[in-house]
Amino acid sequence: MRKILILATITLLLISVFATFAYATQNGTKAKNFTLKDLNGKAVSLEQYEGKIVVLNFWATWCPPCRNEMPEFDELDKEFKKSGAAVMLAVNMTDGRRETKKTVEDFMKNNKLDMRVLLDTEGAAAGAYGVRYLPTTYVINTKGVITGTLVGGTTKANVLKLVKAAK
Repeated sequence: MRKILILATITLLLISVFATFAYATQNGTKAKNFTLKDLNGKAVSLEQYEGKIVVLNFWATWCPPCRNEMPEFDELDKEFKKSGAAVMLAVNMTDGRRETKKTVEDFMKNNKLDMRVLLDTEGAAAGAYGVRYLPTTYVINTKGVITGTLVGGTTKANVLKLVKAAK
């Protein structure tokens, strides 16, 4: 009986791991379009950036690794705006409870961050990409194909490697 219980537990664990990976967006797949509002209320769609490399980061202010990578992502955003090498889209998981528009605005102001933040108030963009862990960052090439994925906190250097590989 104990062996059956152990075997059943292992089987369920393996199924859940494979199901998570099967649902998540994979490298080599076409990026899914979405439209979200930024902090100023302006609608932004991924398709607006067709023909450009896009760094798409899903994050939340309550997430320690997310908070840690934001200063470097803000630097990346400034560099991308100057060079035109890519576009940075920071998608905040704004659930209306622990993450609100005001929480995000305060975080950006208190940390002196200027990059554009999109508010995923209904989880539609995160759902379309199968985001299960925060932060999750995708690099999308000029043809709209996901060429790189980083799950968990990352660095500017890691993102730049993926941007370079997407060219």
